[in-house]
Amino acid sequence: MPAGMHHTPGNESSAEIRTGSGRLGRWATGLIAFLLAFLSCMGWLSWSADDKGEFRGLGPPAPNQFPTWQVIACGVTMVMVCLAAAHLSRWAVAGGLAAAAGTAAGFTTASSVDASADVTGQAGVGVVLAEIGWGLALGVLMLARGAWLTRRRSRLAARSQSWRLSLLGGCAGL
Repeated sequence: MPAGMHHTPGNESSAEIRTGSGRLGRWATGLIAFLLAFLSCMGWLSWSADDKGEFRGLGPPAPNQFPTWQVIACGVTMVMVCLAAAHLSRWAVAGGLAAAAGTAAGFTTASSVDASADVTGQAGVGVVLAEIGWGLALGVLMLARGAWLTRRRSRLAARSQSWRLSLLGGCAGL
């Protein structure tokens, strides 16, 4: 805070009011999202199964072909990781964006482990495209989530204020 400014509980500006449901700040939210996305990516994409019942277990080198269901499950897990990390933040919009950035970074960092062994450079291009795709998609999702939560919070506050006023109006006639 700038010199001379104090935080007085109950006298918060709109920028200081918690808008999320969790307790984590932006950096902690991003770090949690990063770690969970890294582990999820490694968990889903370090082994492979195919339609013929073949299974390629864990271990280097990582497989480069996956059945569709495994890729979809990995994507759904990434979205769930981002939503879970955003839920832990005390900021609805900024926490969501931190979760989106952390999730995208965690996924692409895990993907980079395998891409580092590629001599053609195509895997590196894939990592860059994944970073852009995950960053934009999750960013839009978290902005929509933040707008929904902010709108919901405003409606609940207005309803609560209306309820209090009607209660006070009913007491005035006593």
